[in-house]
Amino acid sequence: MNWEDLKFYKPLEKGELSNAKKSIEFKIAEKLSPFGFSKFDRKLIRKSNDLIHIIHLDSRRSWSGTSSRLKTEFAIVSIFDTDILVENFEPISNSYIQDLEPNLKNYYQITKEFDLFAEFISRKIIEIILPHFEKYLSSKDVLNKGIQLGETKNLKKLCELTNQTEINGELISNELKLKKETVFKKLKITE
Repeated sequence: MNWEDLKFYKPLEKGELSNAKKSIEFKIAEKLSPFGFSKFDRKLIRKSNDLIHIIHLDSRRSWSGTSSRLKTEFAIVSIFDTDILVENFEPISNSYIQDLEPNLKNYYQITKEFDLFAEFISRKIIEIILPHFEKYLSSKDVLNKGIQLGETKNLKKLCELTNQTEINGELISNELKLKKETVFKKLKITE
């Protein structure tokens, strides 16, 4: 049985929520690992040339703590973006799975059927978000195609710098190298 075919969903007890969220995150990470994604906190990340693809499984309710709902966001970030990935470590992006597929919702309630839900959301990420990421495998793709969804605050600026290292030559190259090392250290990425 598929999660989306169920007629009724059973609510979770408050004490069950934390384990359900961890289970959902683990199962989604497991399904996306063959596509090069690694789990980092509530995020799934993969490096693609000079970009990082991020899927954020957010179950926080801002300042008020945890929520019983799960929101699926995605972002494309430059590997040089120390502002977003190191200082704040939140992709500054308002892109949700619903932006790519309007029939889906940004938020889903976590219920006792969370195992089936993890299968559903994994399938939707693979069907909907991953093809979007495949359009943007490098900064050249971002510059050539333009980007509407998943764009982060500094993405275009850093993509331009990446592809114009001959301007001020060594100075820009060294600055970008330092930024990349900082991001890679934070995300525990190796080249």
